[in-house]
Amino acid sequence: MCQKRIERLKERGIAPTIQRLVVLEYLEKSITHPTVEEIYEALKGQYPTFSKATVYNTLQVLKKAGIIQELTIEKEKAHYDPRPEPHHHFFCRRCQHIYDVEVDCPWTKKGYVDGHKIEMVQAYFYGLCARCQKEEGSA
Repeated sequence: MCQKRIERLKERGIAPTIQRLVVLEYLEKSITHPTVEEIYEALKGQYPTFSKATVYNTLQVLKKAGIIQELTIEKEKAHYDPRPEPHHHFFCRRCQHIYDVEVDCPWTKKGYVDGHKIEMVQAYFYGLCARCQKEEGSA
């Protein structure tokens, strides 16, 4: 296992179990913002003792520690992102791919809006991604 991941968990007071290290490694290597089901399906062949509950519980521990973030960009299912720092996401209505998008958000810098303290900003954009536009001939 990667020493960097072990240290990352230890810095947050999280015991570096094999489940946590494997799930974190999968997330870090993934560009798809996977769901619990997708992570479970990808890992169950290599780790037959993993259950969906193990994956879910591991993700909750990592999320609570601020190591990953949970995306609620789709109403029916949560997706997970290994980048916990604030950034926005784009969801393609056609291919259902989630993209990281870098948008300068003034609210994260201000820290307050109408006297309310901002602790987190989560913005989602919905539409048609560049690849799908090209396939439809509308780019």
